[in-house]
Amino acid sequence: MVDFGLERHLTVNNMSPMRTQWALHNYLHRLFPLIIILVGLVVPAGVSPLAQPTEIIVEDPLLDPAYTTCPDTYWYPFENDRGHIAYLTLNTDDPLHSTNEGEWHPSIPQSGYYRVEAYVAGHPPITWCTGSGRTIETDTTDAHYTIYHAYGVSSRQVSQYPLSNQWVNLGEYYFDAGETGYVSLTDINTELEYSTTVSFSAMRFTFTRLSRPSTYLPLVNYVLPPGQTPPDVGVLQGQGFDVCGLPSVSKMQTWWNESPYSFYGLYLGGIQLPSQCVAADAAWVNAVHQQGWSFVPTWVGPQAPCSPWSHKMSSDPAVSYQQGRQEAQAASTKAASIGLTNDGLGGTIIYYDMEVFGGADEACRQAASSFINGWVERLGELGNLAGGYGAHNSYVEDWANIAHIPDDVWAASWYATGYDPYATVYGISWLEGLWTHHQRIRQYAGDHHESWGGIGITIDSDVADGVVALPPSGSLAIPEVFSGAPIEDSGWLSSQQGWLAADHRLFWTNDRGVSWEDISPAPVQLAYFLPSGYGWAVASGDQGTIKLYSTDNWGSSWAMQKISLPDQDSWKIRQIEFTTHTQGWVVIQKQTSSAFDIGMLLKTADGGLNWQAYDLPASGKIEFSTQQEARLVSSQQGIVFKTLDGGLTWQPAEGGKSLLLSPSLPKGTTVSGWFGNDLGWAATAQGSCSGDKFSPGFTCSIDTSLWQTLNAGQTWEAINLPLQLENQP
Repeated sequence: MVDFGLERHLTVNNMSPMRTQWALHNYLHRLFPLIIILVGLVVPAGVSPLAQPTEIIVEDPLLDPAYTTCPDTYWYPFENDRGHIAYLTLNTDDPLHSTNEGEWHPSIPQSGYYRVEAYVAGHPPITWCTGSGRTIETDTTDAHYTIYHAYGVSSRQVSQYPLSNQWVNLGEYYFDAGETGYVSLTDINTELEYSTTVSFSAMRFTFTRLSRPSTYLPLVNYVLPPGQTPPDVGVLQGQGFDVCGLPSVSKMQTWWNESPYSFYGLYLGGIQLPSQCVAADAAWVNAVHQQGWSFVPTWVGPQAPCSPWSHKMSSDPAVSYQQGRQEAQAASTKAASIGLTNDGLGGTIIYYDMEVFGGADEACRQAASSFINGWVERLGELGNLAGGYGAHNSYVEDWANIAHIPDDVWAASWYATGYDPYATVYGISWLEGLWTHHQRIRQYAGDHHESWGGIGITIDSDVADGVVALPPSGSLAIPEVFSGAPIEDSGWLSSQQGWLAADHRLFWTNDRGVSWEDISPAPVQLAYFLPSGYGWAVASGDQGTIKLYSTDNWGSSWAMQKISLPDQDSWKIRQIEFTTHTQGWVVIQKQTSSAFDIGMLLKTADGGLNWQAYDLPASGKIEFSTQQEARLVSSQQGIVFKTLDGGLTWQPAEGGKSLLLSPSLPKGTTVSGWFGNDLGWAATAQGSCSGDKFSPGFTCSIDTSLWQTLNAGQTWEAINLPLQLENQP
């Protein structure tokens, strides 16, 4: 039987097979999906099998060795919240020390694709049973699962921390009816030996579809034609970042040594690439690659015909198809000129940046898909792999149904405000079941500031389990990261009275941080208070909404309402502020690549019951001095804009400078604000790493602090954080 998933898995620790087998994806004859075999299962009349989703839960794993006592078998049993026994065992990084593994064997009622999920049971820190008094705080960040399915064997490495009584998605796989398929988990991983526990609990198999998605190509084994040079690409599992500008070579060296990031989103060019985004040259690429960096080459050409961008593709699918081919030719020429290709114009991977065009009709979506079809086809003819970047309303899922399907996707799906050591390419609802075989990169945190090794850069954060250009020569280590909860927002009404938003919780102090009270109405991101006791907090809601919480008694009680956004695109909340208990505003930022910056101002005059939307020239914080006059500080470029009509129109500000751009802010500032001209505050996060990215023991730490100044930034004093947010040892 042909293995549809194993070939891609093999490339994780050995890049050369991928370079040998993937070079000419698009030279191959793509097979049409097989005709779905009619299912002869007996079901109630008028009800199809697809209307009855099947869920099989295997509560108890088969353990090897079978549990007797903890000291004898190294199994630590405890009752999970499902009423069954879960087991823990210590991890090891040495196969010779491996002793324990478990298996889950479901009884599959009908053949088809099933989503496989592992349950991670919550538990307190465990004092191990060996008598040495060893206490293990957390489950592993590197659990190695193996899925035995109808098309072969696939492996998944996922984090079990900080999950507690939660399911973690291992992907979708085709299982034959019966009991031939199963999942196994071992105690072997790449973490420091005996430093974490590996959790064994329930496994869930949920039926999703009968047929095989065409994005599971390639379907057959193949070899390179004689004389064909393998492309210089490979699967990378790790984290990276992208930025509109081009950091200096020295800054990239510091971040290679002192950050957990290992790849960089590299803009090649394109007619829609903004002028402030610097495209790389050959000297920069060569120098940075020698430091160790891999790249995600990206081309920013014409956008969808119904999009708001100035440069658009044709609305005629036949024409947009040809335009896609032309852009592929231009992008390959540029890639060759800076040293990314290894065989003329071929030998790399290039991602196309397709920005959102929400609310599009079928004609617009068809034109965009036709463009991507031409893009992928031409890149393949030149000997390259093809990728695509997009957010929810870039309609990435349409690309799964075109003749020439992108090999990989780079999805903009933001959920964090900064670096997350547990970020994953999975959990994206609009990509469920698509591009699952080491074919994804995820942009998980939008425009924000990070500092590593004393060097600060405004970036987007990404995580990869997909193909990059100029891949690393060996397997990257999974960094062990020590950090407190990131501070998302803070504000002060006086030197003693202020609030703090972190870890999705809201805290209040009346004594300058000596003590903090948790006043969270629900998980929240940002907040604002007035001296009268009125306050507001916001959080992202369902698609196209924001949850707004309001209080008139300092957070003793809250009311909640939803703010409907102008379209169904995904937005990041950047700011909330009120001048009175009725007049206020919210700034939101659309999820885009770092080459774009789209902001929107939402204003209310009745305390949040009704809102008006205004386009902004950029995203960032707004400072209203009156109801009509305000300044906007661009979060990406530091440019200051002004309005004299309450946000209807904006112009670049001539002279003057916002306090938000004060050079006197503490080093590593991520959040800052001012009350009057003297009282200011800042949250800082400064990271550093030690060790080698390719060796176990690579360790990073992030020092998170809160500061206050009473003299306009001449001196700063550290403020105590709530105990729940203190940095880990």
